[in-house]
Amino acid sequence: MVVARVCMVVIAMLSMARFAHAEDPPMRKPRQASALEHLAQATKLYNVRSFEKAADEYKAGALVEAAPVFDYNLGQCYRQLHRYEDAIWHYQRFVSQSPETPEHVEASQKFIAQMRAELDHKAMTEPPVDDGTATHARVDTPTRQSVAPSPLPITTRPSVEPWYADGLGWGLAGVGLVSVGISAALLFDSSSLNDDANHATTQTEANGLHDKANTRALLGSVIGIGGVGLLVTGVIKLAIHPSGSNLTAAWNVGVVGNGVVVSGTF
Repeated sequence: MVVARVCMVVIAMLSMARFAHAEDPPMRKPRQASALEHLAQATKLYNVRSFEKAADEYKAGALVEAAPVFDYNLGQCYRQLHRYEDAIWHYQRFVSQSPETPEHVEASQKFIAQMRAELDHKAMTEPPVDDGTATHARVDTPTRQSVAPSPLPITTRPSVEPWYADGLGWGLAGVGLVSVGISAALLFDSSSLNDDANHATTQTEANGLHDKANTRALLGSVIGIGGVGLLVTGVIKLAIHPSGSNLTAAWNVGVVGNGVVVSGTF
């Protein structure tokens, strides 16, 4: 009787030991509080089938603290989303990092095999894509030769430079403008000399200043009239440039007595 009881106790102990070894140890989870919060939130989202948002939470937790549970759950999310390549990557990572959970390792390997088979089947049944680059066979009659179409005649028009590229017109206008400025300076100087002559202490000094003033006034008038003529010529040249007309201008300046005679032709 005692021997029978001892045998029963031994058998019970062996059964308990075998049952204990048959159970999978718990999957390793993160220890940091923030990573655990992401894990809990992701699991809630997964349970309501918000797989995309759940995957984001799992990834956020993995960035805080890497743990095999994140890779396994990411594989589950991507498998549900039919993102098989991403799911396979996370399952393989989980298998390599968590061999102590054989039940989940076996499930991961089964999922990997199923997804690979589906990807292979999809690749085999994928129709070809006609991108327009395929060439079709063409049968030509040996006696006919293809004749290249005659080129279309091209009529060219002489290029006419725009008005703002007329260097001669701008040059005439620029020289005329500078001449007008010089003329104004000479006339102003002539006026100043006349003022000085009016305040001179002697008649000789006054006459000399008046002579200088008259000379500069005459020179300023001549330069000013010529400058105005050049300025007008340049402006006209720029104005009529688009018509392609040729502009000819001539200016004649002469001194007669105490005056100036100016004549011009366009």
